[in-house]
Amino acid sequence: MRLSPPLPEPPGIAAAVLWLPSRRLDTARAVADGRLDQETADRLGYRALSESPDRAAPEMAVLAAQKALADAGWSGDDLALVVHSWIYHQGHDFWSAPHYVAHGIGARHATPIGVQQTSNGGVAALEAAAARLALDPTVNRCLVTTADRFVEPGFDRWSGDIDVAYGDAATALLLDRDAGPYRLLAIASVSVPEYEVLYRGDDAFTPAPRSAYGTISARRTKLAFRAGGGWPKFVAVLRRSVQRVVLDAIADAGLTPADPRLRYLVLPRLSTGALSQFYGPSVHELALPHTELLDLGRDTGHLGAGDPVANLATLQADDRLAPGEVALFLSAGNGFTWSCVAISHE
Repeated sequence: MRLSPPLPEPPGIAAAVLWLPSRRLDTARAVADGRLDQETADRLGYRALSESPDRAAPEMAVLAAQKALADAGWSGDDLALVVHSWIYHQGHDFWSAPHYVAHGIGARHATPIGVQQTSNGGVAALEAAAARLALDPTVNRCLVTTADRFVEPGFDRWSGDIDVAYGDAATALLLDRDAGPYRLLAIASVSVPEYEVLYRGDDAFTPAPRSAYGTISARRTKLAFRAGGGWPKFVAVLRRSVQRVVLDAIADAGLTPADPRLRYLVLPRLSTGALSQFYGPSVHELALPHTELLDLGRDTGHLGAGDPVANLATLQADDRLAPGEVALFLSAGNGFTWSCVAISHE
Protein backbone atom coordinates (compact mmCIF):
# COMPACT_ATOMS: atom_id res chain seq x y z
CA MET A 1 0.00 0.00 0.00
CA ARG A 2 1.66 3.16 -1.24
CA LEU A 3 0.51 6.23 0.70
CA SER A 4 1.75 8.99 -1.60
CA PRO A 5 0.09 9.01 -4.07
CA PRO A 6 -2.89 9.00 -3.52
CA LEU A 7 -2.08 11.46 -0.71
CA PRO A 8 0.04 14.49 -1.67
CA GLU A 9 2.50 13.54 1.07
CA PRO A 10 2.79 10.44 3.25
CA PRO A 11 0.71 10.92 6.41
CA GLY A 12 2.47 12.11 9.51
CA ILE A 13 2.73 10.18 12.75
CA ALA A 14 2.23 12.73 15.50
CA ALA A 15 2.86 10.34 18.40
CA ALA A 16 3.51 6.69 19.15
CA VAL A 17 3.12 5.34 22.68
CA LEU A 18 3.75 2.02 24.40
CA TRP A 19 1.91 1.77 27.73
CA LEU A 20 3.26 -1.00 29.93
CA PRO A 21 2.05 -2.00 33.39
CA SER A 22 4.70 -1.76 36.08
CA ARG A 23 4.71 -5.45 37.02
CA ARG A 24 7.09 -7.93 35.34
CA LEU A 25 6.91 -11.71 35.51
CA ASP A 26 10.47 -13.02 35.63
CA THR A 27 11.15 -16.01 33.38
CA ALA A 28 13.55 -17.62 35.83
CA ARG A 29 10.86 -17.44 38.50
CA ALA A 30 8.33 -19.00 36.12
CA VAL A 31 10.71 -21.93 35.56
CA ALA A 32 11.26 -22.32 39.30
CA ASP A 33 7.49 -22.29 39.85
CA GLY A 34 6.94 -24.99 37.22
CA ARG A 35 5.12 -22.75 34.73
CA LEU A 36 7.48 -23.90 31.97
CA ASP A 37 10.63 -25.99 31.66
CA GLN A 38 14.13 -24.63 31.14
CA GLU A 39 14.37 -25.86 27.54
CA THR A 40 11.21 -23.96 26.61
CA ALA A 41 12.39 -20.88 28.48
CA ASP A 42 15.68 -20.93 26.59
CA ARG A 43 13.94 -21.11 23.21
CA LEU A 44 11.50 -18.37 24.16
CA GLY A 45 14.38 -16.13 25.15
CA TYR A 46 12.33 -13.66 27.18
CA ARG A 47 13.81 -12.26 30.37
CA ALA A 48 10.37 -11.21 31.60
CA LEU A 49 6.78 -10.65 30.55
CA SER A 50 4.74 -7.55 31.33
CA GLU A 51 1.66 -8.17 33.49
CA SER A 52 -1.34 -6.03 34.28
CA PRO A 53 -2.63 -7.22 37.67
CA ASP A 54 -5.75 -5.06 37.62
CA ARG A 55 -6.33 -2.90 34.54
CA ALA A 56 -8.38 -4.39 31.71
CA ALA A 57 -7.12 -4.10 28.15
CA PRO A 58 -9.39 -1.21 27.09
CA GLU A 59 -8.44 0.72 30.23
CA MET A 60 -4.80 0.41 29.21
CA ALA A 61 -5.72 1.55 25.68
CA VAL A 62 -7.29 4.71 27.09
CA LEU A 63 -4.12 5.44 29.08
CA ALA A 64 -1.94 4.94 26.00
CA ALA A 65 -4.22 7.16 23.93
CA GLN A 66 -4.26 9.90 26.57
CA LYS A 67 -0.46 9.90 26.61
CA ALA A 68 -0.31 10.07 22.80
CA LEU A 69 -2.76 12.98 22.69
CA ALA A 70 -0.76 14.83 25.34
CA ASP A 71 2.51 14.22 23.47
CA ALA A 72 1.00 15.63 20.26
CA GLY A 73 -0.85 18.49 21.94
CA TRP A 74 -4.17 17.20 20.60
CA SER A 75 -7.54 16.62 22.23
CA GLY A 76 -10.05 13.86 21.66
CA ASP A 77 -12.24 16.33 19.78
CA ASP A 78 -9.56 16.56 17.07
CA LEU A 79 -10.07 12.93 16.05
CA ALA A 80 -12.30 11.80 13.19
CA LEU A 81 -11.55 8.09 13.54
CA VAL A 82 -10.61 5.75 16.40
CA VAL A 83 -9.47 2.27 15.35
CA HIS A 84 -8.88 -0.26 18.12
CA SER A 85 -7.38 -3.73 17.65
CA TRP A 86 -6.96 -6.70 19.98
CA ILE A 87 -6.57 -10.48 19.95
CA TYR A 88 -7.99 -11.60 23.30
CA HIS A 89 -10.86 -10.89 25.70
CA GLN A 90 -11.45 -7.17 26.30
CA GLY A 91 -13.30 -7.53 29.59
CA HIS A 92 -16.92 -7.92 28.44
CA ASP A 93 -18.50 -10.45 26.13
CA PHE A 94 -21.04 -8.53 24.02
CA TRP A 95 -19.69 -5.01 23.88
CA SER A 96 -17.62 -2.54 21.85
CA ALA A 97 -14.15 -1.85 23.22
CA PRO A 98 -13.45 0.73 20.44
CA HIS A 99 -16.36 2.85 21.65
CA TYR A 100 -15.04 2.60 25.21
CA VAL A 101 -11.67 3.93 24.07
CA ALA A 102 -13.29 6.79 22.16
CA HIS A 103 -15.47 7.64 25.17
CA GLY A 104 -12.52 7.49 27.53
CA ILE A 105 -10.54 10.11 25.61
CA GLY A 106 -13.44 12.40 24.73
CA ALA A 107 -13.39 11.62 21.01
CA ARG A 108 -16.96 12.83 20.61
CA HIS A 109 -16.78 13.39 16.86
CA ALA A 110 -14.88 10.23 15.95
CA THR A 111 -16.17 7.02 14.45
CA PRO A 112 -14.91 4.08 16.55
CA ILE A 113 -14.00 0.93 14.61
CA GLY A 114 -12.72 -2.44 15.78
CA VAL A 115 -10.17 -4.46 13.80
CA GLN A 116 -9.44 -8.02 14.82
CA GLN A 117 -6.78 -9.63 12.64
CA THR A 118 -5.00 -11.46 15.45
CA SER A 119 -1.39 -10.36 16.01
CA ASN A 120 -1.34 -8.45 12.74
CA GLY A 121 -4.30 -6.36 13.88
CA GLY A 122 -2.25 -3.30 14.74
CA VAL A 123 -1.01 -3.05 11.16
CA ALA A 124 -4.49 -3.75 9.78
CA ALA A 125 -5.87 -0.97 11.99
CA LEU A 126 -3.15 1.40 10.81
CA GLU A 127 -3.93 0.51 7.21
CA ALA A 128 -7.64 1.18 7.80
CA ALA A 129 -6.85 4.61 9.23
CA ALA A 130 -4.46 5.47 6.40
CA ALA A 131 -7.01 4.37 3.80
CA ARG A 132 -9.63 6.60 5.43
CA LEU A 133 -7.25 9.55 5.21
CA ALA A 134 -6.66 8.81 1.54
CA LEU A 135 -10.35 8.41 0.66
CA ASP A 136 -12.08 11.04 2.81
CA PRO A 137 -10.80 14.64 2.61
CA THR A 138 -12.80 15.56 5.72
CA VAL A 139 -10.72 13.19 7.87
CA ASN A 140 -7.48 14.76 9.06
CA ARG A 141 -6.55 13.04 12.33
CA CYS A 142 -6.93 9.41 13.42
CA LEU A 143 -6.07 7.34 16.47
CA VAL A 144 -4.99 3.69 16.32
CA THR A 145 -4.86 1.72 19.57
CA THR A 146 -4.13 -1.86 20.56
CA ALA A 147 -4.47 -3.54 23.94
CA ASP A 148 -4.44 -7.04 25.39
CA ARG A 149 -4.30 -8.67 28.80
CA PHE A 150 -3.54 -12.39 28.84
CA VAL A 151 -4.72 -13.55 32.26
CA GLU A 152 -5.86 -16.85 33.72
CA PRO A 153 -8.03 -18.82 33.82
CA GLY A 154 -8.74 -18.28 30.15
CA PHE A 155 -5.16 -17.86 28.95
CA ASP A 156 -1.81 -19.35 29.99
CA ARG A 157 0.65 -16.68 28.88
CA TRP A 158 3.69 -18.93 29.37
CA SER A 159 2.65 -22.28 27.92
CA GLY A 160 -0.53 -21.71 25.94
CA ASP A 161 1.32 -21.38 22.64
CA ILE A 162 4.49 -22.53 20.90
CA ASP A 163 7.40 -20.16 20.22
CA VAL A 164 5.74 -17.19 21.89
CA ALA A 165 4.81 -15.99 25.37
CA TYR A 166 2.45 -13.10 25.93
CA GLY A 167 2.79 -9.78 27.74
CA ASP A 168 0.12 -7.25 28.69
CA ALA A 169 0.30 -3.79 27.13
CA ALA A 170 -1.43 -1.09 25.13
CA THR A 171 -0.21 1.05 22.27
CA ALA A 172 -1.45 4.24 20.65
CA LEU A 173 -0.49 5.96 17.40
CA LEU A 174 -1.77 9.28 16.07
CA LEU A 175 -1.98 9.60 12.31
CA ASP A 176 -2.14 13.09 10.80
CA ARG A 177 -2.83 14.19 7.25
CA ASP A 178 -0.15 16.84 7.78
CA ALA A 179 3.41 16.53 9.00
CA GLY A 180 4.60 14.83 12.16
CA PRO A 181 7.96 13.76 13.60
CA TYR A 182 7.56 10.54 11.62
CA ARG A 183 5.89 9.68 8.32
CA LEU A 184 4.09 6.51 7.29
CA LEU A 185 5.64 5.68 3.92
CA ALA A 186 4.15 2.30 3.05
CA ILE A 187 2.38 -0.82 4.31
CA ALA A 188 2.79 -4.15 2.52
CA SER A 189 0.87 -7.32 3.40
CA VAL A 190 0.44 -10.85 2.12
CA SER A 191 -2.07 -13.42 3.36
CA VAL A 192 -2.21 -17.20 3.03
CA PRO A 193 -5.66 -18.08 4.44
CA GLU A 194 -5.21 -21.84 4.19
CA TYR A 195 -3.09 -21.66 7.34
CA GLU A 196 -5.95 -20.55 9.59
CA VAL A 197 -5.94 -24.23 10.53
CA LEU A 198 -2.84 -23.75 12.70
CA TYR A 199 -5.01 -22.13 15.36
CA ARG A 200 -8.04 -24.35 14.74
CA GLY A 201 -6.43 -27.79 14.60
CA ASP A 202 -8.82 -30.71 14.77
CA ASP A 203 -11.22 -28.94 17.13
CA ALA A 204 -14.92 -28.83 16.32
CA PHE A 205 -16.73 -25.50 16.16
CA THR A 206 -18.25 -24.49 19.50
CA PRO A 207 -21.38 -22.50 20.44
CA ALA A 208 -19.65 -20.12 22.88
CA PRO A 209 -16.14 -18.95 23.83
CA ARG A 210 -14.07 -21.51 25.75
CA SER A 211 -17.01 -23.91 25.98
CA ALA A 212 -14.88 -26.88 24.88
CA TYR A 213 -11.77 -26.04 26.92
CA GLY A 214 -11.51 -23.76 29.91
CA THR A 215 -8.12 -22.43 28.83
CA ILE A 216 -7.14 -21.43 25.31
CA SER A 217 -4.40 -23.63 23.88
CA ALA A 218 -2.79 -22.70 20.59
CA ARG A 219 -0.17 -25.29 21.51
CA ARG A 220 -2.75 -28.06 21.06
CA THR A 221 -3.92 -26.84 17.65
CA LYS A 222 -0.39 -26.28 16.37
CA LEU A 223 0.67 -29.75 17.43
CA ALA A 224 -2.35 -31.19 15.61
CA PHE A 225 -1.30 -29.31 12.46
CA ARG A 226 2.28 -30.51 12.72
CA ALA A 227 1.11 -34.10 13.16
CA GLY A 228 -0.59 -33.81 9.77
CA GLY A 229 2.75 -33.21 8.06
CA GLY A 230 2.13 -29.67 6.85
CA TRP A 231 4.79 -27.90 8.90
CA PRO A 232 7.71 -27.89 6.37
CA LYS A 233 5.51 -26.34 3.68
CA PHE A 234 4.26 -23.70 6.11
CA VAL A 235 7.81 -22.72 7.05
CA ALA A 236 8.66 -22.27 3.37
CA VAL A 237 5.55 -20.11 2.90
CA LEU A 238 6.48 -18.06 5.97
CA ARG A 239 9.95 -17.33 4.65
CA ARG A 240 8.73 -16.37 1.18
CA SER A 241 5.98 -14.18 2.64
CA VAL A 242 8.37 -12.32 4.93
CA GLN A 243 10.70 -11.61 2.04
CA ARG A 244 7.87 -10.46 -0.17
CA VAL A 245 6.38 -7.97 2.29
CA VAL A 246 9.79 -6.50 3.12
CA LEU A 247 10.67 -5.97 -0.53
CA ASP A 248 7.19 -4.65 -1.34
CA ALA A 249 7.32 -2.16 1.54
CA ILE A 250 10.74 -0.94 0.44
CA ALA A 251 9.56 -0.49 -3.15
CA ASP A 252 6.30 1.21 -2.14
CA ALA A 253 8.31 3.62 0.01
CA GLY A 254 10.29 4.61 -3.09
CA LEU A 255 13.50 2.98 -1.86
CA THR A 256 15.77 0.12 -2.85
CA PRO A 257 17.19 -2.65 -0.62
CA ALA A 258 20.65 -1.06 -0.79
CA ASP A 259 19.46 2.42 0.20
CA PRO A 260 21.60 3.66 3.12
CA ARG A 261 18.53 5.33 4.64
CA LEU A 262 17.14 1.89 5.55
CA ARG A 263 18.52 1.87 9.08
CA TYR A 264 16.54 -0.81 10.94
CA LEU A 265 14.27 -3.75 10.38
CA VAL A 266 12.45 -4.42 13.64
CA LEU A 267 11.21 -7.95 14.25
CA PRO A 268 7.95 -8.94 15.97
CA ARG A 269 8.24 -9.77 19.66
CA LEU A 270 8.23 -13.53 19.20
CA SER A 271 10.58 -16.10 20.73
CA THR A 272 14.29 -15.89 19.97
CA GLY A 273 13.93 -19.42 18.60
CA ALA A 274 11.34 -18.39 16.02
CA LEU A 275 13.22 -15.21 15.13
CA SER A 276 16.57 -16.95 14.68
CA GLN A 277 15.16 -20.01 12.90
CA PHE A 278 12.54 -18.46 10.61
CA TYR A 279 12.42 -14.66 10.46
CA GLY A 280 16.07 -13.67 10.75
CA PRO A 281 17.34 -15.98 7.99
CA SER A 282 14.53 -14.85 5.68
CA VAL A 283 15.59 -11.23 6.05
CA HIS A 284 19.33 -11.95 5.81
CA GLU A 285 18.80 -13.57 2.41
CA LEU A 286 17.52 -10.23 1.10
CA ALA A 287 20.96 -8.62 1.53
CA LEU A 288 19.99 -5.29 3.05
CA PRO A 289 23.55 -3.96 3.48
CA HIS A 290 22.77 -0.93 5.64
CA THR A 291 19.91 -2.37 7.69
CA GLU A 292 20.29 -3.64 11.24
CA LEU A 293 17.88 -6.23 12.62
CA LEU A 294 16.39 -5.33 15.99
CA ASP A 295 14.61 -7.53 18.54
CA LEU A 296 13.02 -5.33 21.20
CA GLY A 297 10.76 -7.78 23.00
CA ARG A 298 12.96 -9.58 25.49
CA ASP A 299 11.52 -7.74 28.52
CA THR A 300 7.86 -7.65 27.52
CA GLY A 301 6.88 -10.75 25.55
CA HIS A 302 4.60 -10.66 22.53
CA LEU A 303 2.09 -7.82 22.89
CA GLY A 304 -0.80 -9.21 20.86
CA ALA A 305 -1.73 -6.78 18.10
CA GLY A 306 0.65 -4.15 19.45
CA ASP A 307 4.17 -5.24 18.47
CA PRO A 308 4.76 -2.85 15.52
CA VAL A 309 3.60 0.33 17.28
CA ALA A 310 5.36 -0.77 20.46
CA ASN A 311 8.56 -1.14 18.46
CA LEU A 312 8.17 2.31 16.90
CA ALA A 313 7.53 3.82 20.33
CA THR A 314 10.64 2.10 21.69
CA LEU A 315 12.80 3.39 18.84
CA GLN A 316 11.45 6.88 19.47
CA ALA A 317 12.00 6.70 23.23
CA ASP A 318 15.59 5.53 22.69
CA ASP A 319 16.18 8.16 19.97
CA ARG A 320 17.61 5.49 17.69
CA LEU A 321 16.26 6.65 14.34
CA ALA A 322 18.00 9.77 13.01
CA PRO A 323 16.26 12.33 10.79
CA GLY A 324 16.10 11.07 7.23
CA GLU A 325 16.40 7.43 8.24
CA VAL A 326 13.77 4.75 7.65
CA ALA A 327 12.77 1.78 9.79
CA LEU A 328 10.87 -1.30 8.65
CA PHE A 329 8.52 -2.96 11.12
CA LEU A 330 7.71 -6.61 10.48
CA SER A 331 4.43 -8.06 11.74
CA ALA A 332 2.76 -11.46 11.60
CA GLY A 333 -0.69 -12.68 12.58
CA ASN A 334 -2.17 -16.15 12.58
CA GLY A 335 -4.50 -16.90 9.75
CA PHE A 336 -1.90 -16.14 8.29
CA THR A 337 -0.98 -12.59 7.32
CA TRP A 338 2.47 -11.02 7.24
CA SER A 339 3.01 -7.27 6.96
CA CYS A 340 5.84 -4.77 6.79
CA VAL A 341 5.48 -1.07 7.58
CA ALA A 342 7.98 1.54 6.37
CA ILE A 343 8.28 4.66 8.56
CA SER A 344 10.68 7.58 8.19
CA HIS A 345 11.95 10.05 10.77
CA GLU A 346 11.53 13.62 9.55
